[in-house]
Amino acid sequence: MFYKPVTRLFNLSTATSTTPQQWKRAAIMPVPKVSAPEEHADFRPISTTSVLDRILKRIIVNQFIYPAILIPPATLSFKDQYAFRPTGSPTSAIISLLHTVTNTLTTNPYVIILSLDFSKAFDTIRHATPPP
Repeated sequence: MFYKPVTRLFNLSTATSTTPQQWKRAAIMPVPKVSAPEEHADFRPISTTSVLDRILKRIIVNQFIYPAILIPPATLSFKDQYAFRPTGSPTSAIISLLHTVTNTLTTNPYVIILSLDFSKAFDTIRHATPPP
């Protein structure tokens, strides 16, 4: 009968758009990015959160977010959205980009593409936490 109180907590969380504070706590573990780490930059911080929090987030994504993206309202278009979709992938994004560039080059002499790389943006570890 463990599912009844958990179901009640999930329903209460979705109804009030809040999450219990205990579920928001995370243990941050440094995981090596290379086989023989030698400096701080060789580690990636990984947050281990509550199982209940992850289950609730998965339920919300599957029941609310994916349906909104897959069948968007007529006023919204997500045709260029590839991340965080069940059918999205980096390969799909590259194919779409190549298709767009190829089509644009049929009517224009050149194409300008601005690309931002955020891959290292979250690869830092806070080594000292200030007191609250």
